[in-house]
Amino acid sequence: CADCHMPYKREGAAKVTDHHIRSPLLNVSRACLQCHHFSEAEMLARAEAIQGRTQDLLDRAETALVALLDALLAAKRRGATERNLAPARQLQRKAQFRLDFISAENSMGFHAPQEAARILAEAIDYARQGQLEAERIRE
Repeated sequence: CADCHMPYKREGAAKVTDHHIRSPLLNVSRACLQCHHFSEAEMLARAEAIQGRTQDLLDRAETALVALLDALLAAKRRGATERNLAPARQLQRKAQFRLDFISAENSMGFHAPQEAARILAEAIDYARQGQLEAERIRE
């Protein structure tokens, strides 16, 4: 964490760790370019591309989860019991956990882009499975 979030800086002749823990994107030249040999603009573009793709997947997962919640409410209005709803609710919990995990991780996918995409794909899948399960319930 410290290499990127607390990069070195010079204070006179001394090389010290910056004790302000913050996003590396606020100081790309010190935080990123010591190891990654790209221009600052390219490094920022790469980070923004990863974060943009992750945000798109997060948005899709949220849309799928809202559709599942709407399907659960509709099933409840049709007279579904908690026992009938249990399988769909279990899928809702699985989808919500994965969505919350990526949201709370706070790098918007940058720390592990492929893993974030995999987890969000699971969230979408579980939400859509739960939606189908809830829509099948007739009473």
